[in-house]
Amino acid sequence: MSDNCCDPRGKVPAWVNAVIIICMLPLVAFPEMLSLSAEGSQASTFLWFYPFYVVASGICARICWPQRRELTWILLALMILSHIAMWALVLYD
Repeated sequence: MSDNCCDPRGKVPAWVNAVIIICMLPLVAFPEMLSLSAEGSQASTFLWFYPFYVVASGICARICWPQRRELTWILLALMILSHIAMWALVLYD
């Protein structure tokens, strides 16, 4: 009995890759966020770490899928919350 989401070889289904990419898409707004932040502020400093966090989180979420699916969902949820937090930091600083 074979299930697409439970591949014993450790392959990541295409739909999971699509969800991870969709969760990473708000990163394309990084230049706009950077332009909205004050030069030399703490928000600007945190903002420069943001792209590295999103890329690393997406990679880790994909790596975790075959063994620890719940960790993938947790990483994606934290990524979405970080998108919201970065926008709040830039807009309300």
